[in-house]
Amino acid sequence: MTDDQQQEQAVTGAWARIEKWLEQHAPRSYRMLPPPAPEADVREVEQELDLTVPPGLKAFYRLRNGTGHPGDFGWTPEPETGLPPQGQETAWLLPRKHGIPPVQHLPYWDEGPHTIGMPDDPVVRYLAFAATDRSGLYGLFTDCTPGPGYGRIGTFEEAGIPKLGVWPSFADYLIEVADALYENRGVEYADGHQDTKVPGLVDQALVWDGPAHPRDPDWTRFA
Repeated sequence: MTDDQQQEQAVTGAWARIEKWLEQHAPRSYRMLPPPAPEADVREVEQELDLTVPPGLKAFYRLRNGTGHPGDFGWTPEPETGLPPQGQETAWLLPRKHGIPPVQHLPYWDEGPHTIGMPDDPVVRYLAFAATDRSGLYGLFTDCTPGPGYGRIGTFEEAGIPKLGVWPSFADYLIEVADALYENRGVEYADGHQDTKVPGLVDQALVWDGPAHPRDPDWTRFA
């Protein structure tokens, strides 16, 4: 089995665990999951941004075209998706309120990390693939630059320098998210520190938050 195939298999397994948890404990989040992304749309994004999406993230898009309803990201769902016209703001179901948008939305995060550093080093290719809201100013990115760092996951923020090495790959990130869900804890980062935000529910939707001072008064920690 090639490294790419291992990445794809790991993402498929981790996401299946996450979906099972959602179906059992957060049905409102589960109901809003979209169908797979069309392969043609993935290729179009790669051509537009002049990069190759790493195999793990590409495997995710073969399963779901994002973590929630397209409307949560400002997009109207196509009729063939079978989704209702409006979303319910359930897309932000990853730790630290991150959500993955429809693949067609990725080029619109033009203030994301794929624009940083390119004037000085035109070879660099960073792809923002998850953010804390539809503006895409704070979130996660993957290194699409050919070479030994290809596929690494980092964090970015508005006017900040992208930080690489948060996880070795999207597969590693998703496995850690699944483990944290089932162990009812915050995610652990590559540097060893553990997030204080843990799985919880708001009206049957998954929301990660801090038990001491939750943002939403209706948030309850998953028990």
